[in-house]
Amino acid sequence: MIKKIRQRRAQKPRLASLSISRSWKFAGIRIATSIFLLGIILYAAFAERIPLIGASCNEPESHTTNNLNPTYKKVPILTSADSTKAVVNFRSIIQNLIDAEGIASSSKTSIRILTLKQHEVLFEKNPHQYLTPASTTKLFPSFSAFYTMGSDYMIPTQVLSDGTIENGVLNGDIYLKGFGDALLDEQDITALALQLKQKGIISINGGIYADASYFDNITQRHIYSGDNEIVEPLAPITALGIHKNEFVVDMVGGQTQIIPASDAVFVNRSIPSVHNTLISKSKQSSKNNIVSKKITVKTKNGKKKTIKVEKSNSKKSVKKAAKNPSKKTIKKPVKKSSKKRSHAWWKIGSSFQDLQRNGDAPRAPKRKKKSRAPIARISIQHNQHGLITVNASGKGTIAATYTMKYPDIYAAGVLSSKLRFAGIHVQNGLLGRKSSPSNAITIAEFKRPLAYMISLVNKNSDNFLAEHVYKMVGAYAGGHINTGKVATETVKNALSQCGIPVDGLCINDGSGLCRKNLFSAYVQTMLLEKAIKMKFGEAFKQTLSIAGVDGTLRKRMVGTYAENNLCAKTGTLRNTSALSGYAFTKDGDQVVFSIINNGPNVSNFKQLENKIGAAIANFSYQNYTSNGVH
Repeated sequence: MIKKIRQRRAQKPRLASLSISRSWKFAGIRIATSIFLLGIILYAAFAERIPLIGASCNEPESHTTNNLNPTYKKVPILTSADSTKAVVNFRSIIQNLIDAEGIASSSKTSIRILTLKQHEVLFEKNPHQYLTPASTTKLFPSFSAFYTMGSDYMIPTQVLSDGTIENGVLNGDIYLKGFGDALLDEQDITALALQLKQKGIISINGGIYADASYFDNITQRHIYSGDNEIVEPLAPITALGIHKNEFVVDMVGGQTQIIPASDAVFVNRSIPSVHNTLISKSKQSSKNNIVSKKITVKTKNGKKKTIKVEKSNSKKSVKKAAKNPSKKTIKKPVKKSSKKRSHAWWKIGSSFQDLQRNGDAPRAPKRKKKSRAPIARISIQHNQHGLITVNASGKGTIAATYTMKYPDIYAAGVLSSKLRFAGIHVQNGLLGRKSSPSNAITIAEFKRPLAYMISLVNKNSDNFLAEHVYKMVGAYAGGHINTGKVATETVKNALSQCGIPVDGLCINDGSGLCRKNLFSAYVQTMLLEKAIKMKFGEAFKQTLSIAGVDGTLRKRMVGTYAENNLCAKTGTLRNTSALSGYAFTKDGDQVVFSIINNGPNVSNFKQLENKIGAAIANFSYQNYTSNGVH
């Protein structure tokens, strides 16, 4: 009993302490809740006076000073004198960059930098001097394509026919017509074949023709540009093509695969060489015939011994003869001719030391030669009908890429192959090239956005695609005979309509590989300025490479204010470097610029372009103000 009483007395203060701690916890929660609610009320009351955290592309708003509150800092007010000082300083920076690169005196430079909002020239040097612009030429066909066709234009590839469909049979020929889609691939042709299948066509009572009449027959850039210089080998520029007008021959273990598969390609597998032919069993048994012969030799004691010698075509040894234990049986190779040396060797038993031979000792066994890797050989031939023959021999592994001589025929062959796999029988098969008749109707169609193709042109500076865009501009204007010449006229007309001067301007191709192309920094900045104000302005700008992000600028100006800010088109040729595009300053003003350099030390030109691009992005009118704030 005494112990129980003591335990009860000991538990009473513990219960009291627990109740006190709980009350303090509830009080703390109440205090924290009150402070949180008070903070919300104060934030709602003074939210307008709390500055936002984070950078802004726009010019920061100026704040009025309050004499009663000395904590407010004076924000400098920008004046015209401050702007002039900022521009003068910027021009000094750019000129110092040019001087520091040590550009040769023989080099020629054309630079122009101006803001779009104030239309103020920040810097210029020889802005009206016409120089070779390299790949910045691509800006002009791209601009003209958007201007004439629209940024939402879709490049079609059509299957047409002048026949009629009855009970799943198309009575008439079909025509695969291209309109300049240089990205057409095997999957796109498959989509066309499936469209015919969905129409219920199971048989075509006719043939397949390729129609590439949308462009002219001049398929080589160096010919229609007039420079007659193959600066970069390009596949034929055609209205109808596939797989960028190249195909792959892949040979593995004697099996040959053509990519993409086309009925215009025939594989000729040559007869394997004798070295790769296995010997039949009947021939092997005939070579194992053994001919025996007895010979007499002297031992060291002067005694004579008779030995049985066997001649055999086999390189394997034969056991000792069983007639006499003292006699030895060995193999002797059969000599095919007196001139040739046998590869077999004498093999004598354990009593070899008891024999006395005249001449050299027996030859050592010849080592087997290491087997060489099988060799594969590939060669191709084009005929006058556009068909390709691939000659493949051997059993090795090889993959080779070849340029199509007649891409339109190859594409039509792919369609023929896809129709067969889709279960559509073509009675006459692939026939060749022919323009579709005027009464032909479209029975299948595939479309690709023009903007997507131009983005690959400008971001990656793809010359092959650029020439197709250039010819599309001419063909869209009706130039189906002399497409390149009409394209040049269309580009100049588009520039003139937008108020861009064309006197002295020369454009002969769409890629900029032609060294006869001539542009100035003034003309390029005017084009950029006009383009951004058009309806297609943003679509045009998005086709350019972004510094430190993608395209040809993905590794340039990284770690500067230009990264993920400046977007431009690059240009590079031997003794030529250029950069033209857009960038935002620290104040949020958009700037257009063009830098064209002709002369040696292209790497120095690139470094100069990077430094000027970073300086443009770092520019701010606030750098120089009346109270000296920087």
